[in-house]
Amino acid sequence: MTSTEPEPSGGASPEPPQTKAETIAPSAPPQPAPVPAEPPSLLRRTLGPAIKFGIAAALLYYVLNTKMTDDAKKELKHIFVDAPSVLAWAIAAYSVQIFIGAYRMRLLLEPQGVQIGYFQSLRLTYLGAFFDTFMITSVGGDAVKAIYLARECPAGKRLEGVSILLLDRLMGLLGLLTLMVGMTVAYLPQLSADPAIQPQLKWLFIVPLMLLIGTAMLLSSRMYGFFSRLMAQAQHYSLLRRLAPLAATVDRVYATLQKFRNRPLVLLQTWGLSILVHLFGVICGYVLVGGMGQGEKAFGPFLVAWFVANFVCSFAPAGGIGLGQALYNPIFLKIADIQNGWVLATAVQATAILAKTPGLFAWLGSRENPNLPGPENPKDNSVM
Repeated sequence: MTSTEPEPSGGASPEPPQTKAETIAPSAPPQPAPVPAEPPSLLRRTLGPAIKFGIAAALLYYVLNTKMTDDAKKELKHIFVDAPSVLAWAIAAYSVQIFIGAYRMRLLLEPQGVQIGYFQSLRLTYLGAFFDTFMITSVGGDAVKAIYLARECPAGKRLEGVSILLLDRLMGLLGLLTLMVGMTVAYLPQLSADPAIQPQLKWLFIVPLMLLIGTAMLLSSRMYGFFSRLMAQAQHYSLLRRLAPLAATVDRVYATLQKFRNRPLVLLQTWGLSILVHLFGVICGYVLVGGMGQGEKAFGPFLVAWFVANFVCSFAPAGGIGLGQALYNPIFLKIADIQNGWVLATAVQATAILAKTPGLFAWLGSRENPNLPGPENPKDNSVM
């Protein structure tokens, strides 16, 4: 019986028929290799810190050359030489702030599924506080603390753990501004009577309100949804697509903070702890004012001046050195009738440096955590 199928010409073997999948599915286009980001130039890396350092040095030089009176010399000598107990009590009060701050950070980590011991949290808080003083940028301490905190977090939880540092900073500022508004309201008639202070009083209410609104927006589900939709729309523009990796990280951080909407008790506790932190800061400052030998000062106006000065200097680099000396003078003179405010600023900065010294030993004694990605631990994609 002869076959009706034609034989292939040339003796070549017949090709196998294409399957349905091969017929329908096109081959995937080759993906371009990611272009590594260029590191910032040496000029860019050094110009910003150099400008900040120069401004701080210029302000400090100006204050020392124009405000170094005989009374100021006596006050400095009394605090740092004649009455060491004053500095010791101030350092003790400042240290309590760090101990409370460590508990606050540990409390914020729990909703994110990160459990660390109190002494681990205390070590990280000391480490961040130390670098907060000695680094040029005002957030240098938080940046260093984020690195070491990530090492303490388990794989898959590092971004969640590090993200709470933003909320930790915001709750600290809210505690400070809560006390500032409270004291302003309590002594409003006295402050309003001063024509030099009266025009600025509105800012003592506007700034805390803006920060409160910003914190509420950070925890709002509607704002998070709006932000996510905005990031999705940004993908249609080539200029904004370059910011896609940064936007993705910000979106993930934003998402992790949404958990706190269901944990109001944690937020209330951290807010209360922040108020307690700044109350010990008040004790530290009032002890130093007493050590200056200017006699008793009205506690209420001192509190308002203290909160205003510390809020402004909280955004200053290098622990507020230079800017603190320049701003403490007019603020404390106008609000609390305290002369030589720059002496108080210098005493506060010296107290902070001495109180944060354990952070240096925490840094020197830090060891690598085996949970970190490395040759033996493959990199976790959820890590920052």
